[in-house]
Amino acid sequence: MNKIEFFFLVNIFLYIGCEQTESREPINSYKKSFLNKSANRNIKINEREEMSFIKIIEKDSKSNYTQSKKGFWFKILKSSEKKLKPKTGNEVEFFYNIFDLNGNDIYKDDDLEPIKYVVDQEEVIPALRYGIKELKTEESGLFLMPSFLCYGYQGDGEKIISNQPLIIKIDLISLKININ
Repeated sequence: MNKIEFFFLVNIFLYIGCEQTESREPINSYKKSFLNKSANRNIKINEREEMSFIKIIEKDSKSNYTQSKKGFWFKILKSSEKKLKPKTGNEVEFFYNIFDLNGNDIYKDDDLEPIKYVVDQEEVIPALRYGIKELKTEESGLFLMPSFLCYGYQGDGEKIISNQPLIIKIDLISLKININ
């Protein structure tokens, strides 16, 4: 074999080796089916919780409920003349109580001292995080929270079951603005 034949043979192997292979989609119908079932189940849970909230609001027709963009309803129990609402980085102090949709007390903050929380920088359930941001200093609010903002499909392992919507009463005691 002379040099020219060897050169052409090497080029042919290089060309064949560099040819693009087409990738194919994985064949996993279980995953697609599972995701569709999960999405449909969550839609049904959300619709059922929304209907429960509407019934509560209709029974309490004298109150003015507001629907938030995050998917919960709330009413102000005690309003305040203050103008500021908590924002990320602010330190707040608050009390809270957790009720089921029938108004039964599940958890009550019986501590004598309010809870201190730096907004969006410490871990609390989303229901408390979003609820606090709707209140002004010295206001109290009652929040109808869907399960996905509370303890979700896991519950809390103690008193709150899987996919349980909650009513949360929050009293915002103080707000300290963090300038940093």
